[in-house]
Amino acid sequence: MKFFYIITVLVITLLFTGTTTASGAVVNPELQQKLAAFPLPDDIAGKPSRFGYLRKLLGISSGAKQVMKSANVEAHDAYIKARKIYIQAATESDNDKVNKLLDQAVKQMYQAIRLASPKSLVDRKKKRDYKRRQLSVNALLEALQRIAIEKDNQDETDKIRDYVRELTSSADKLAGKKDFDKAREQLDEAYLLIKTGIENMRRGDVLVRELSFESIEEEYAYELDRNDTHQMLIKLLIEKKLATKPAAFKKRIQDRVAKAKDYRQQAEHMAADSDFEQAISELEKSTKELVRAIRMGGVFIPG
Repeated sequence: MKFFYIITVLVITLLFTGTTTASGAVVNPELQQKLAAFPLPDDIAGKPSRFGYLRKLLGISSGAKQVMKSANVEAHDAYIKARKIYIQAATESDNDKVNKLLDQAVKQMYQAIRLASPKSLVDRKKKRDYKRRQLSVNALLEALQRIAIEKDNQDETDKIRDYVRELTSSADKLAGKKDFDKAREQLDEAYLLIKTGIENMRRGDVLVRELSFESIEEEYAYELDRNDTHQMLIKLLIEKKLATKPAAFKKRIQDRVAKAKDYRQQAEHMAADSDFEQAISELEKSTKELVRAIRMGGVFIPG
């Protein structure tokens, strides 16, 4: 009778707390049923060393244990997806494809771990990330002000600085309310705005060759990055400002952006044919259109 009682207690405990894996991890019962369909392959001989690392990440790491005992369905879904991708990678013979699949599996696994993390832990990480971004913004702003003095461009820089201060002040208030996601968005806007301002002031150095490049390809890559930054700034600063604007106003900005994209596409085609000099010229036209669009949206940047 006593033996029967012990077995009954054990069964009830397992039903309510989940089963336990060989590694000692408690597994959520609902997740356990899903995992049965996606066992991790045992034979990974001859595979890249990353397979072994990722198997540990998926199976016995502290992150995996956290996901397994979690009741978060989204975390479970991401975890199952990571296992599926890992299994697919194990059957792939092309090493390039294998590495891409493993990258995807790692990304999904970390997503699962984030979703399964306690909110307090997530908030601490977001706060750390926010502080790091804040330091980057402050350092970049100092660099902008130094370059403005060098270029005798203080008036234009003051406009950027004032707008950045509005953004960082708003970000600090949001962070104070623990709304780190929105606070980080504000800092990202400030970061891009300063970065764009610096790049546009430094553009003069390119024109007089004070900023030198090892090759025409390197200069093209520089212009490509500069164009990318402006496109990101358009997305962050302008698009959200257009919501309340009249349709005609939106169209004028959208036309500028569309024209910039056309120039960019032409530049990419020219670069593909190794005509980097002409490609750079087209990229410059593209970036100028983006600068005009940004200014039309109410954000001043040099250029």
